[in-house]
Amino acid sequence: MSQAAAGPYDADMATFVTSNRRRHPLAADLLFTAVLLLLTVLGSIGEAHPNQGSDVIPASAVPPWPAYLLVAAGSVALFWRHRRPDAALAVALAATLMYTGFGYENGASLLNPAVALYAYAATARSPRVRGIAGSVHAAVAAAVLVLVFLLGATAAFNPLGTFGGSFTVVPADVAVALLAGLAIANQRAYVDAIRARAELAEQTREDEGRRRVDAERLRIARELHDVVAHTMSTINLRAGVAAHVSRDLPEQVADALGAIRDASKNGLRELRAILAVLRQVDESEPTGPIPDLRELPLLIETVRSAGLPVELEVVGEQHALPAAIELAAYRIVQESLTNTLRHAGPATATVRLGYADGHLDLDVIDTGSGGTSGSDAGGAGHGLIGMRERALAAGGSLEARRGPGGGFHVSARLPWGEQP
Repeated sequence: MSQAAAGPYDADMATFVTSNRRRHPLAADLLFTAVLLLLTVLGSIGEAHPNQGSDVIPASAVPPWPAYLLVAAGSVALFWRHRRPDAALAVALAATLMYTGFGYENGASLLNPAVALYAYAATARSPRVRGIAGSVHAAVAAAVLVLVFLLGATAAFNPLGTFGGSFTVVPADVAVALLAGLAIANQRAYVDAIRARAELAEQTREDEGRRRVDAERLRIARELHDVVAHTMSTINLRAGVAAHVSRDLPEQVADALGAIRDASKNGLRELRAILAVLRQVDESEPTGPIPDLRELPLLIETVRSAGLPVELEVVGEQHALPAAIELAAYRIVQESLTNTLRHAGPATATVRLGYADGHLDLDVIDTGSGGTSGSDAGGAGHGLIGMRERALAAGGSLEARRGPGGGFHVSARLPWGEQP
């Protein structure tokens, strides 16, 4: 197999093993323990009964069959290497030291403490591990203890001489286990840090989105308050004048006019209380008039002077609409043209107003190549959300989509009366 083919194969196999262990951790640990058990026990038997004549093992160094239970115990302890790596390391090391202390060749059994040390070091930087594991210093200290105990026991009870047999293998086993475990721990810490940053960035985006939507809703509520307050003030004033100049009206009519005047006065007072809650402390009271469609030509001229050619088309007989409808329509056009200026690149735009019975159709179409307000055609951007909020507040609907030949198309329908 070539190196180019082996790379993806190894990566796929690593992903397969990791994902399968996550889905079936008990089965994976059982399988790993069984394989390791066979390797260490059969390896220890092979060491005690060499096939080559040059490998001479003293008769006293040939373990009886019960002695292999110590090797097996060290392998079985590794079943808990992920849950309690410190306990698994302690049991695997103790079993290997006892087996070595009886004067048996320990080359194969060294695999048990090496694997246990690797699992222990892999938990460095992990706050989820119980016991004393979980830090680089603890992993290094554990490696030093394992090295000292194994070297001492092997030198003291080695059937092949103080520095013979597996004595020279011990430092390499410990070093490889420690470094591999720390490498895995660093990789996990790096992945966890990336995941945490991604979650924080996502939460920040969500918070910013909610903040902008709330701010837009407050702005809409304040402007609608001004519209409704103006209407109710007019009702209150005219009802009061009618009651004052029409003294000869029937009593029921006079009472009705007085009720209208009082109700509008109380409603106006409540609206002012709501406005006091909605307005922020650091905001100044708006002093300009509420914009309407009569100011649309001025808005379009301002956008043209900024470099965006805009055409205004009116379909149907243009006439005055309720103030809330005109305000919503003006703001939608304003936001759409602003988005086109910011994101569409070189483009032209068309604003179309369609006056129909009971509703106003509004379309803003551009020929640009960019999106709108940092969003896709699905309309997740804060500008599109604000326009939808305005359309909904006026009892209408709004749709934003990419045009079939490019550009962007914002269309809204704002009802202002009963449709036939």
